[in-house]
Amino acid sequence: MNIFTADLALAISRLTLLIALGWFLAQRGWVGPQARQPLMRLVIWVFFPAMIFDRVCGNRLINSGGTTLLYLGVGFGMIVGGILVGRLASVLLRFPEGNARRTFSYSAGINNFGYLGIPVTAALFDRDVVGVLMVHNVGVEAAVWTFGVAFLSGGSGLKGLKNLAQPIPLALVAALIVNFAGLGETAPAKFAAQFCHAVGECAIPVGTILTGIFLHEVLKGYRFFAEPRVSLGIILVRGVVIPVLLLAIAACFIPDPALRKVMMVQAAMPAGIFSFLIVEMYQGDVQVALRCSVLTMVLCPVVTPLWLYLGSRWLALAA
Repeated sequence: MNIFTADLALAISRLTLLIALGWFLAQRGWVGPQARQPLMRLVIWVFFPAMIFDRVCGNRLINSGGTTLLYLGVGFGMIVGGILVGRLASVLLRFPEGNARRTFSYSAGINNFGYLGIPVTAALFDRDVVGVLMVHNVGVEAAVWTFGVAFLSGGSGLKGLKNLAQPIPLALVAALIVNFAGLGETAPAKFAAQFCHAVGECAIPVGTILTGIFLHEVLKGYRFFAEPRVSLGIILVRGVVIPVLLLAIAACFIPDPALRKVMMVQAAMPAGIFSFLIVEMYQGDVQVALRCSVLTMVLCPVVTPLWLYLGSRWLALAA
């Protein structure tokens, strides 16, 4: 499998340019802080649900309840395992017990499963594999808002369950009902999927521009070479340990070829770009979370293609 394709280079370059565009819009004052929440709602409540419905409805790789549960379970387990690996690393690196340790564990354990994971998967594989990624990502979302929030806040994750009754999971449920009922090829389902395709095409570009807007606001006064312990920890966890673990699990325990492709891409991803926003919401250490996101994104143009290449060889995948 040839990883170093023009499509992959374009996907990473496009993401970088869209973040830079968001930064430029915020720096010029053309999009102010007051626009953040309306844009976020538009992305989460409209664009991403539409994209999920489009990619899942009629997807030939998602045709049974057992398959769907496997994809959801792997997504959920990936985040739980990642946070626990981050926790172990924080102990070995002697992070102070409490807020900083929980924040590092949470931030290191969550990868960029959407904004970068979706375009990279689309650049390497067909749309059906992207549909598998969408189902997998709902499992990721469930872990982020239940186990992840409980770990970060030191409280109960039951409060996070209400976040599952949101447009993204509901769009997935609707698409799966259509699939399991055998209605994916009917005219109404095709019309709905085509409409959602047109709307969902906005999800990645608008969400990525929004990332640049957020970064402009939170990076003021940021010192790149401060906190070497956090920097070393995130490089080891996201750049070495988690990729090796995900690829080993895929090689040994996952026979599904589409899911193996998804796991290969997930292994190569940097830390989640929006993790620091959730950390801020739950009174975590924002500077630790921000360092995890920024450092892995800076290293992404080198680390991501490297692990995609190594992963494709390890798993013997074809494009």
